[in-house]
Amino acid sequence: MDVFKAIQWRRSVRRFSTQKIERARILQILEAGRLAPSSSNRQAWHFVVVDDPSIIKQIPRTVPVGTRRIVTFIKDAPLVIIGCYSKAFTHVIAQLAGHKNHLIDVSIAMTHMTLAATELGIGTCWVGWFGESRLQRLLALPRKYKIVALLVLGYPAERSSKASIGGIPPRPRKALGEIVSCNKFGQRF
Repeated sequence: MDVFKAIQWRRSVRRFSTQKIERARILQILEAGRLAPSSSNRQAWHFVVVDDPSIIKQIPRTVPVGTRRIVTFIKDAPLVIIGCYSKAFTHVIAQLAGHKNHLIDVSIAMTHMTLAATELGIGTCWVGWFGESRLQRLLALPRKYKIVALLVLGYPAERSSKASIGGIPPRPRKALGEIVSCNKFGQRF
């Protein structure tokens, strides 16, 4: 599958089959993240692979009460990758200037993982709703790591089609003319 096909085919999958993801495929997905670019090649990321069903079932309970219904689907996923960064590896100059390069770096790596999973027929859903301190306690994650996002993975419960993974219809996207300008703001590309 070429990268453009993976981008078009990818969907936020929230219903998974009971099939476990094979270790070799998990390693391929993680390798895609490892190969991602990062600011000054710091590679400040760290990824926690959660495949224990008893821990996965607890993840939605770490989320603030008002948002739990949004993430209840996580409890049925066979795998969750927690994307973190380590302050020890972030760029000192970027920190002083207030840049959040490390957040961007983890996001790029997780996007690579998302596309790799899509190519392998594995559905993903990027989750930004989490209660960091509760999730850190649940995972016994050292304080030096800060959580950026969760990537929920599994084989889709619904059959995939030529148009999309998990048979999920595309969501509306803005036209390029609405989101792109040229040289001077407002000038059409």
